[in-house]
Amino acid sequence: MSVPDKDVHISLEDQQKINKFARQNQKLEDLKDELKAKENEIVTLTDAATDVEEMSLTCDDGEKIPYLVGEIFVMELPDDVLILLEDKKTELKDDIKTLEGQATVIKGVMTDLKTHLYAKFGDAINLEADD
Repeated sequence: MSVPDKDVHISLEDQQKINKFARQNQKLEDLKDELKAKENEIVTLTDAATDVEEMSLTCDDGEKIPYLVGEIFVMELPDDVLILLEDKKTELKDDIKTLEGQATVIKGVMTDLKTHLYAKFGDAINLEADD
């Protein structure tokens, strides 16, 4: 009884497609990490806004609170800090939309590559994530 030949011959074009798929997959994973970080930052900013609102109720009129800008703290009125926090959250939400758009494009490219590679190699290739 002979064993079927398990060696799959891969052309240069196919190898390039496999490599492209791997690069796109890595980009997608990096985008997912970046998206998660930005979503966590929005949660942090929301928590900070809640704390600033509570502080503004208990502090004297005209009392300023520290707000981190780069590597230094500047003293701002609580209302101004709330505006700065909302602006930062809006900026992050825009960044998230951009990253989601990039992820959609990458997923489309990966789907095309998967279709071609599975059609050619069938079960001999695994392109699924090991989540």
